[in-house]
Amino acid sequence: MENRLTVGFTHGDVNGIGYELIIKMMAENRICEVCTPVLFGSSKVAAYHRKALNIENFSLNSIQNARDANPKRCNIVNCVDDAIKVDLGQETPESDDAAVLALKAALTALDRNEIDVLVGAPQGCNSFKPAASCPVFFSERYETRNVMPLLVGEKMKMGFVTNHLPFRDIAGNITVNNIYYKLKLLDACLKKDFTIRKPRIAVLGLNPHSGENCMYGEEEKNVIIPAIERARDNGIMALGPYAPDGLFSGVEFEKFDVILAMYHDQGMIPFKTIEGNEGAVLLAGLPIVYTSTVHGMAYDITGQGIADESGMRNALYLAIDVYNNRQMNAELAQNPLRHYDIASNSNESDLNVEQIAGIEKEME
Repeated sequence: MENRLTVGFTHGDVNGIGYELIIKMMAENRICEVCTPVLFGSSKVAAYHRKALNIENFSLNSIQNARDANPKRCNIVNCVDDAIKVDLGQETPESDDAAVLALKAALTALDRNEIDVLVGAPQGCNSFKPAASCPVFFSERYETRNVMPLLVGEKMKMGFVTNHLPFRDIAGNITVNNIYYKLKLLDACLKKDFTIRKPRIAVLGLNPHSGENCMYGEEEKNVIIPAIERARDNGIMALGPYAPDGLFSGVEFEKFDVILAMYHDQGMIPFKTIEGNEGAVLLAGLPIVYTSTVHGMAYDITGQGIADESGMRNALYLAIDVYNNRQMNAELAQNPLRHYDIASNSNESDLNVEQIAGIEKEME
């Protein structure tokens, strides 16, 4: 009980399903056994949604500061004007403003160590303006160049070279450096945040059939393969490029710890097809732990009481796991075990080569 984390939640778009997800999840008695929950939002808006959803026997403990959170209650820090108008099922400038106000308040609390991790309810891309997207918003706030949304499900993890770009701009952003740095980020993230000692990364191609020997494009030969080779030269177990239709047609993708897609839909479609909306998103590359749901605001079902909170709950569990893994790995790094080379002629590079060769043989 003493080691429970204080978890911040943002209410997301007040006109979407965010409050429904949060209220359903917090209404479960066991949540206070897992963490001390603190919602950044509005008591009045929460009451509005609770009434609309006809949820009884649920209340929030209003506090001024996350440090005052009651570990036996679901707490709320009011950081949004209670006079905000709620228009269920519609994205409005007011709902975008309310979403980003709650996010900024929660991040301030996180930076002050008042909460340990942050879980965000869905909010629209417009709420992050003038930043182009959620990753850009966080990248600018924490002055971190490489920030990547990492989709996490039971069967797969999915990263991206490019994310929210118009399709016409994708090919121009597929460069050796961009791919290499994303591979480097994935490798570091899986080691630190998921305690995977030697992450196996599948890299997707860009063109149909991964170019088919340059018949359908040369990006694989001129860009993707050189990036993979550069990564391999630096100890990263990257393989590919693979054609998505082949990799996802069966269970071949399960042989890898993570998959690197070239663009948004190339990765998002197979992930959602296989994992549904129960997956969660970790923003990899940040000094803080921020997770959210894979799905969006779901305006079409807002207020109907049928939204599934599984993705929000999994985002909570993911945030806690990542925080604990980072703490554990930081402690291990301070007191490392002495390395013994049990095979006289082996080293890390040899082991990687053998494993890579084995996986490539399986994939043939």
